[in-house]
Amino acid sequence: MIDVLLIHIRDLLNQYFKNQYGFSENKVVVSNLLENSGTSPVELEDRMVCFMLSLDEEYALKNKATRLPAQGMGYLDKATPLYLHLQLAFCANFKSKNYLEGLNYLSQTINFFHQNRILNPGSIPGMSKRVEKITFELCTLSYDNLSHIWSAIGSKILPAAFYKVGLVIFDDTPVKGIIPAITSTGSENVN
Repeated sequence: MIDVLLIHIRDLLNQYFKNQYGFSENKVVVSNLLENSGTSPVELEDRMVCFMLSLDEEYALKNKATRLPAQGMGYLDKATPLYLHLQLAFCANFKSKNYLEGLNYLSQTINFFHQNRILNPGSIPGMSKRVEKITFELCTLSYDNLSHIWSAIGSKILPAAFYKVGLVIFDDTPVKGIIPAITSTGSENVN
């Protein structure tokens, strides 16, 4: 499901750039910035590169009831849905002669997510119908955190925007059992 979401975001941004600038070339790719060998792939030059930094679980929503009413049968016993936050990076990987062009694409990326803070997952082909909504929040990172991120990636610092993509919901858990509903208390038979 994460792969489907990232491909959809890539396609939306590419279409947005094509509409803005009237060209047919794709400028956004989903990829690692570096190969495992530490080299930068040529096909990523002069592109906006999107990649996932991390994911974490939303614990505040974890205490949701696991018993859901079933029509006429009682209650379904299910595991709690999984609410995730993805941390995404959008990097302007443009050579020095195209640095200002890269900043323009980064600005347009920020503008796109400002206009589209919530995506309707129903419009995403291949996305699970159990995802209710997808939200985007621009993150501000401290210099220390930025330094750690770029060191861990193994890259030089690039102009980038970091987004928290919220509430990707995995509710594909199977039903553990059916709990019958109480239909009477037994006190009706007492004289």
